[in-house]
Amino acid sequence: MAEAGVNTKQKMPLAEVEFNAARVISRLEEAVQMEEGGHSWKVSHGLLPLPSRSKDEVMTQLEDLLLHEEGEGVRARLPQLDAPGEVAITSHSVAAYASSLDRPHLQRLATRIASDSTRWLSHMFRFLECNAFYNDDLLEGLVRITRMLLHYKYPEYLEQGYDALQTNPPVIYTSMASPLGLVQHLCRQVGLPLMCVRPVPCNTVFGSHQKMDVAALERAIEDDKLVDKVPLLVLADAGTTIAGHVDNVTRMQEVCRKHDVWLHLRGHGLAALAMASSPTVPSRIADSMTLPLGVWFGVPALPIVTLFRTIEAQEPAPPGVRTRESTLAFLAGLSAEHNMLKLPSLCLWTSLQALGREGILHRLRSAFEASEILHSKLAKYPRLRLLNQRPGGEAGSISITELVKKPISTTVLFEVTSSTVVFQFVPENHNNDERVPDYYDKLNSWLGQILQRDVPEVPLEICELELSGIILRFCPLELSPERLPSHAQIDKFATSMEQQLEILEATVHHKEIFVKLATKCPHLRLVNMPQWAGLGGVRFVPDEEEPDDMTDQRKNELNHLNQRLVDTLRSTDAAFSMGEGENGLICVRFGMVTADTDVEELLNLVVTTGKEVEESSRFLESLTEIVKKGIETATQDLQKENAERVWQEGILRQMPVVGSLVNWWSPLGKETGIKGRSLNLTAGVVESTENIYRYHMQLQGVSPPGTKGPPTPLVQTPIAPPSSQHSRSSSHSSNKEPQAAEQ
Repeated sequence: MAEAGVNTKQKMPLAEVEFNAARVISRLEEAVQMEEGGHSWKVSHGLLPLPSRSKDEVMTQLEDLLLHEEGEGVRARLPQLDAPGEVAITSHSVAAYASSLDRPHLQRLATRIASDSTRWLSHMFRFLECNAFYNDDLLEGLVRITRMLLHYKYPEYLEQGYDALQTNPPVIYTSMASPLGLVQHLCRQVGLPLMCVRPVPCNTVFGSHQKMDVAALERAIEDDKLVDKVPLLVLADAGTTIAGHVDNVTRMQEVCRKHDVWLHLRGHGLAALAMASSPTVPSRIADSMTLPLGVWFGVPALPIVTLFRTIEAQEPAPPGVRTRESTLAFLAGLSAEHNMLKLPSLCLWTSLQALGREGILHRLRSAFEASEILHSKLAKYPRLRLLNQRPGGEAGSISITELVKKPISTTVLFEVTSSTVVFQFVPENHNNDERVPDYYDKLNSWLGQILQRDVPEVPLEICELELSGIILRFCPLELSPERLPSHAQIDKFATSMEQQLEILEATVHHKEIFVKLATKCPHLRLVNMPQWAGLGGVRFVPDEEEPDDMTDQRKNELNHLNQRLVDTLRSTDAAFSMGEGENGLICVRFGMVTADTDVEELLNLVVTTGKEVEESSRFLESLTEIVKKGIETATQDLQKENAERVWQEGILRQMPVVGSLVNWWSPLGKETGIKGRSLNLTAGVVESTENIYRYHMQLQGVSPPGTKGPPTPLVQTPIAPPSSQHSRSSSHSSNKEPQAAEQ
């Protein structure tokens, strides 16, 4: 019982750490679920507060920083963690807590954790007798591998530095399809100029635009050796960044061994190594590889692992320089001693055990199966070009299910798996080696946005390949397990894709008709809209003049007319929208259409509606002129009548004191006084208002027979009609315009 009590007491501190970490995680998850817009805590941005704060206050501020932004409410949603994720997060707290152990005990603990993790990974990824480097940066392992190679190839590098490289500069080989930022970062970190990087072209004859040409690589290595350069490193892709193509790793390995060049692999295709049924079979497909396990397993906070083989020292070694393999790794910062106190592999050690072999296999298998199923769904559409590596090999004969059940070589493994699905809509009978036209880039961008909106269960990325154009990418290995689409969701995606492809094909077909008819119509001007994926844009122009020859006032009037035209059209069909041409003038945009759309009818609708809007605008402007003229006429009549009244009544009545006396002595009649004025739009006259005051209503028009109507107003002043010439009037032969539009 005493021994059991000791064990319980020893577990207490770790249980307390786990409990506190679990409380923090649950608190953040609850805060994310609370939709409290505008909530913000007051966080001090100045000096450290003098009074100490409680743990709850500090955690509340940390929670606010993670989830809120001042005045803007919730800004982020942390994902729900499963059991392996909670173990990984808790392990970080345990690692920080364990750093307070005695150094000898901590070293033994770190060695045990690192050795177990390295052994498990080496068997899982067929890379026996390797070392491992754990870091949070995706490229840091490659940087330190390069440093180790510099020490290996240049024994004087430790003492002489860059001077040891001047006479025989090193060379790093990378594919032209790989991101340039990778080698730029690598050169900056190790202090090498970019002239040390040699791009290798892709095999465009027998291979892919994404795969490195191995024959060109070997020629480049031989040429560099002839000029006393030192081939140092070859960066190969086991799944290119976007399209997921895998280089010919077997041949590249032969070339690198022949010329003593280090081969480094990276890419999502490496995850297939952990899915094979015989993981203990050694492969040694490369000298080192980068493994982003947290991305593949869907577990946050896991370190990036770089597996590398032990390197043999060159012989003979200069006097006084140690070139043992442990020294080279230590000089490059790859040895375990550098991160001994931080326990970087602890969260990986716990997560691998929480997942287990079956859990890892299930997650990877689900991801690769999602790519396989989606690829098979999209392969039946001839207008879709699939740019990714075909699952099952060129013949598509090996499925993921068969791959898991039977042993398979590493070479075949890379050929029959596909980590991504990349596709784009292309013209009919398009050459697969050519980039799509610019208009199809807009169509593919529209297609990606529609699919993201309609089927968010299948996440898509809109990317661009230099040799292909805008493409749509689906990479299940980059998704967390809960975001992987099911078979039913992929079927829903395929159904939506079929519907959108019909719209795309119809739009491309009708666009030619649209351009032809819009060019012939005298009242429409075709507008160049390179950023618009729909049919295109037209501008309604009543006159024969061109927009480039118009004055600024005329352009403003034309903009106002087309703006009103768009508003009117949108009330009948949402496919119309307002656009703007390259010259800044407003136009009518036509969106995507279906196969049964009558383009000629749509254009006629624009012309007819444009004429109606133009006539309405002319009527409103004429009415405005009439009202303006009537106000001026009424003002003049009232001023004239006021002057006449003054002379008729006499000057004495207008004086302040005498006028009151005169009005009392001789009052005015009831009918005297200034009459008001009303504007009769029907008759086009300004009338006096005595009938309105007398009959308490305004009577207009002709009275019925047998009835006595109101008398004619005493004052009737006709208004001169506005000039018939109008700045926006169309041609007077309006009867012929519909016929011209139909032709």
